[in-house]
Amino acid sequence: MSRSKPMRWSAALAGAVGIVVVVGAATASATPSAVVRGGPTITAHVTEAKQGQACRIEAPGVDMPWRAVGADGTVDLDTGPVAPGHHRARVTCEERGAAAHPVGRQEDVFTGRWAPALEFLHHHRLEL
Repeated sequence: MSRSKPMRWSAALAGAVGIVVVVGAATASATPSAVVRGGPTITAHVTEAKQGQACRIEAPGVDMPWRAVGADGTVDLDTGPVAPGHHRARVTCEERGAAAHPVGRQEDVFTGRWAPALEFLHHHRLEL
């Protein structure tokens, strides 16, 4: 029994698409992400990082120690007391013996007594 040419092409195309989907799913990896917030201190919540990595918040005037990522791939970071005002903060993670790499993007955050109001104004592009 022989198949028609259109049916053979359809079967070949379906097989090729199936292979691409399977290979793509097998090679896909989670990308770490971070949510950075201001307030009394600068905080961040990192998700989908690899266990064995260490992360910290970096900003001018902030010297924070590295914190290990947990078995669930998350870590909560807190800078502790920082000078009140505007900060450009970013989360950086590194594996042992490897170069540090940024996670997410650099964020404008505000600390101090008026942090919630300043964040609201900044979010709505109403700078003072």
